[in-house]
Amino acid sequence: MNADVPACVDILADILQHSKLESSAIERERDVILREQEEVDKQTEEVVFDHLHATAFQGQPLGRTILGPKENILSIKRDDLESYIKKNYTADRMVLVGAGGIPHEQLVELADKYFSKIPSSSSEAAVKEQPDFVGSEVRMRDDTMPTANIAIAVEGVGWNDPLYFPALVTQAIVGNWDRAMGHSPYLGSKLSTFVHQHNLANSFMSFSTSYSDTGYVNVA
Repeated sequence: MNADVPACVDILADILQHSKLESSAIERERDVILREQEEVDKQTEEVVFDHLHATAFQGQPLGRTILGPKENILSIKRDDLESYIKKNYTADRMVLVGAGGIPHEQLVELADKYFSKIPSSSSEAAVKEQPDFVGSEVRMRDDTMPTANIAIAVEGVGWNDPLYFPALVTQAIVGNWDRAMGHSPYLGSKLSTFVHQHNLANSFMSFSTSYSDTGYVNVA
């Protein structure tokens, strides 16, 4: 085994189990996240998908953004992080993966050496409920913008559903289109031809997004 592999696993284990969570580091990271959020908010074509999730799965964890609301970022404390780690950093929620010429048996030995003290499961039983797809809409008007960013979705399927691959085929048939592409008038998609001929948009993209037990198909 490459000598670097044990060192890498040792470092990962130390980060995972012995992070100091110093107040100064938390404050630095808080500033970084707030700046990231400001940059994301400027990208309207990305924010529209946050709104899509929020309205499609409103009032549910799946509808929340990755960065979360600003008030949470401002208020989170060291105790909150410790509580989250204690509750969620358990063996049944982790996978140690090696890529390349790493013998499986030796990786198992490293996992036993460095991660055996991690609790096997959380003391709090996880409550898993299938998210409900909610039909509704959100409109945010800004008359200073010359164009509109629109995302439309219908309920899709999860990874294990028999219709998962047909949903991907459907997404491929609808395809993506951008007026700036030199061959944009000649794509095979009927939707792209119709949009181009009637000057309905500058571009559109289609997605088939799946999670463990739900998903959505959308055009934006």
